[in-house]
Amino acid sequence: MRRLTRLASLLRAGLALAGVNRVQRAFWPAALFVLIGTLGAAAASASESTAPEAPAASQTEAPAPAASVPVIQGDTIAPPPAPASSKGSGGIGAGQPDTDPTPKPNVESRGETGAVPAPAESFAPFALPPLPSSTCAPVGIPPILIPIYQRASDAYDLGPQGPSVLAAINSIETAFGTNLNISSAGAEGWMQFMPETWAGYGVDANGDGVKDPYNPEDAIFAAASYLSASGMPEDTYGAIYSYNHADWYVADVLSNAECYGQLGGALGSAFNLLPKLQVLSCNPTKLWRKRMPVEYLDAFETAAARYGQGERGVWALAAVARLESNFGRGMTKAELEDRGPLGLEGYEWHHYAVDGDADGRIRHADPDDSAATLARIIWSRGGLRAGLFTHNQAGWYVEAVLNESEQLEGQCKVSTVEWTVSLPNVVIAPIDWDNLTLSNPLEKHDLDTGAIDPRIVGLIGAMTQSHQITISSLRSDHSKYTVEGGVSNHFYGRAMDISAVDGVSCTDTSVTAPCAELGRTLASLPTPAMPTELIYCFDLDGVGPAFARADHCDHIHAGYDD
Repeated sequence: MRRLTRLASLLRAGLALAGVNRVQRAFWPAALFVLIGTLGAAAASASESTAPEAPAASQTEAPAPAASVPVIQGDTIAPPPAPASSKGSGGIGAGQPDTDPTPKPNVESRGETGAVPAPAESFAPFALPPLPSSTCAPVGIPPILIPIYQRASDAYDLGPQGPSVLAAINSIETAFGTNLNISSAGAEGWMQFMPETWAGYGVDANGDGVKDPYNPEDAIFAAASYLSASGMPEDTYGAIYSYNHADWYVADVLSNAECYGQLGGALGSAFNLLPKLQVLSCNPTKLWRKRMPVEYLDAFETAAARYGQGERGVWALAAVARLESNFGRGMTKAELEDRGPLGLEGYEWHHYAVDGDADGRIRHADPDDSAATLARIIWSRGGLRAGLFTHNQAGWYVEAVLNESEQLEGQCKVSTVEWTVSLPNVVIAPIDWDNLTLSNPLEKHDLDTGAIDPRIVGLIGAMTQSHQITISSLRSDHSKYTVEGGVSNHFYGRAMDISAVDGVSCTDTSVTAPCAELGRTLASLPTPAMPTELIYCFDLDGVGPAFARADHCDHIHAGYDD
């Protein structure tokens, strides 16, 4: 039973969809993955918004995390955000708060008085940031490099997808050698290796007697060596994840690789991958089974699996929590909120914070967030001892933790679960608050307290990465009932009203206005990402679920029935 519980916890963390039913968990992450990816192409809009810059290339360590963005308590961990633009204006109030705890399901009525037929013209989609991004452009690969990818893949038995993956990594890291600057973290060369990693994996592929990261053959063969050591071809997802410990990066590589794999056989054929993710189910020694809280053990298992620390990592994290706070019992509430139960300092939270339970927030006192953050620190240093020393620069501390872990160590069952490429561990894009205008404090309270359905939060996050959005109603600032007397989806936190896009009010109902463009984009999303309620002044999708109401000519209503 605990094994099933741990598997559910892992999937919940990976998909970042707490609160969504099992059917939605199975399909919604893939749909959001498609949403942010397919809508990422730059599209002409009435406001002539600028497409965001592509995320910076990663730096490969042994292995090492993606470039850290400073994080404070309450932040989310997500793919690198697009540059923020100036704040929009506008906002229309809607109804009165209602907190009746006994709602009855219902949806907005499809009354269509004053409705306008759907426009017949075809318009470009509303532009949202790409995640992952992929040009699928064959001309992007210099032909001279193709044989190198093929030879390197063959040399290290990377399988039929090997050349495509190497090409995708090379494209993302240095644009096929056109950007060979040393990164801020010190990564260098064609495939962006850290010097210490190059020392272990560097290859003299061209036989000139020098292992040179700035030589394309040496660097590409070294990358193939690293991927092989990290699990390719059996676990391609995990190998790429080791190259750069960020799921958005894996998604980017696989997206590009799939394109390159379709180049008439030049880089192999398209492929389907079934990567394996480790699942740990552990029991401490008999002495500690009742003394170690279950929620803490779950946190240690998830964090150790997530950052490849295995069984030893579980007990090391447990030992740190025991020594630092006796699993939270030995700290005051203020101390837990400041350092967390694993005793992390401010700079550690600042640089390495992880949303361990995928609830959308960083909470220092949360065992999941605290354990995942320390696990990431350990992982980033390339080993348990080095990571523990980074956490507390004292040799005696490292030995104390290792000795304590031996006292706690029990038995672990280790299994793996298949995780298809269509369901990557993509974290929903965080809300860019600079691009979001709320109409009143109740809406901020709804978002901060988790009262809003993760699908709505995800859409807001995706939209605000490169567009200014004004919300006129969420849950607490909307009446419980629709005008027809049914319970509105707003009451369940499953709906939002958008009153302006890129500073243009939705009262501008022309078919080329920003609100119309956004509405058509929402109407074209794949199921189940597409809102099942989509209402505007005119029908946005013809025969689809969207419909028109004359009383919605000042806002777009987007919601989900269940």
